[in-house]
Amino acid sequence: MAILSLSPLVKPRSVFKPALVSNGESAEGTTASKLDTRKFTLLMASVITLNLVVIATINILMTQDAFILQNLKSERNMALDAKDAILNEVNRINSPANLAKVAINMGMAPASKINYLEYSKLGEVITP
Repeated sequence: MAILSLSPLVKPRSVFKPALVSNGESAEGTTASKLDTRKFTLLMASVITLNLVVIATINILMTQDAFILQNLKSERNMALDAKDAILNEVNRINSPANLAKVAINMGMAPASKINYLEYSKLGEVITP
């Protein structure tokens, strides 16, 4: 589609003129068409070069984003590992055996007899 929009820049060759004039010089129309062809070739080469530069720039930006994403993923994994380590420490400290040991060190003694509350008897005791 872009090539079709450039068509006014390229002039069609007019009537065929002899390439050589009587004294061996080239004809005026031939040099003009060569100049137009050179301009078109230069224009197309610059458009292709510009496209390649744009594609390379986009590729570089995507690669940089990939490195940033990789760093963020590794930081997330390290944070998750630290969270798991903290949760394991909390679970170790809150274990029943550890809680019993801490209670004994504080001077508490285990109960010798366990008394259970019965709701039917509880109502009779409370009412005067």
